[in-house]
Amino acid sequence: MKRVHVEHGSMISTPKLAFLAVLVLLAACSSIPSGQDETSAANTPLVIREFSPTIDGKWIGNGISYGAYRDGEGPDNDKLTSKANILEDLQMVSKRWNLIRMYGSGQQSQNIIEVIRDNNLPVRVIQGAWVSEHQTQAENNEQVEGAIELANQFPEIVAAVNVGNEIFVDWSWHRVKDMDKVIGYIRDVRSRIRQPVTVADDYNFWNKPQAKKIADEVDFICLHAYAFWNNKTLDIAMEWTESIYRDIQQRHPDHVIAYCETGWPTNRIYDDGSYEGGLIGKAGENEQEVFFDQYDAWVDKNKVISLYFEAFDEQWKGGFDGENPMDKAEKHWGLYKSDRTPKQALR
Repeated sequence: MKRVHVEHGSMISTPKLAFLAVLVLLAACSSIPSGQDETSAANTPLVIREFSPTIDGKWIGNGISYGAYRDGEGPDNDKLTSKANILEDLQMVSKRWNLIRMYGSGQQSQNIIEVIRDNNLPVRVIQGAWVSEHQTQAENNEQVEGAIELANQFPEIVAAVNVGNEIFVDWSWHRVKDMDKVIGYIRDVRSRIRQPVTVADDYNFWNKPQAKKIADEVDFICLHAYAFWNNKTLDIAMEWTESIYRDIQQRHPDHVIAYCETGWPTNRIYDDGSYEGGLIGKAGENEQEVFFDQYDAWVDKNKVISLYFEAFDEQWKGGFDGENPMDKAEKHWGLYKSDRTPKQALR
């Protein structure tokens, strides 16, 4: 969508004409239904909704990604963690972070938000809608509807909605090839909630020309970039991480850029012939502590909205082919172990 600037001091000279002009402006500013054609959508102005998360006037933009699954639980077996476990997690997390990111809009997210509400926890949420090429249209629609319902049911808790996670970058296993379909989801969400709306993706999407088509639809940009996965050593990891942020900021100067995923793992596979096995970055609690301390200081100094990845290790992650070794990096990004004991970075 094109951004337009409405000039004040027009040549309207009568109340009736002024009233009609207001009606035209209001109609132009309304969101476009998902089925509307691209030509008309391109001429529709997008009024940016500012994303600057606060609680009682205090900036809470230094946040963290949160997955509630404990050992033996996960989306692959439909086992949800209890509200008691969620409360334990959030009481721990909220001592340091007051903004969390969640990826899907199913029952687990509903439970998490209800725990926040019922216990009056100082936590706000970026609520995700998980859409994927591997899901049916009905499943994608259910995720979008769920995010809309949560945003409207809990407007004091849901600070923003994220439609899709790494669905455009070319290496994504759940890549959605039909960009216009996702634009339809975004417009549907924006037309039915008041919170800012975004899409989360890797820097290797946001740095491409085609990303502008999505950027023109969202209120802020949700950026992912991992020095580890991009074969950087720890000594240059923070420098690289900041350079990616600045690059995306320059490419999308009209948008707030939120770092919605970055981090450093505490374990990994070495020399097994896989992509991960060939990386040069060393994983460990010492290494994570170095990266986290540097990154956390940079976020606070520059007031960069951030959702560090992640709060807790999640043992269900790491593969869908039955071969799921416990030392895969995907299982070890948390600042806490999966048993909820803090790693070195937080001790």
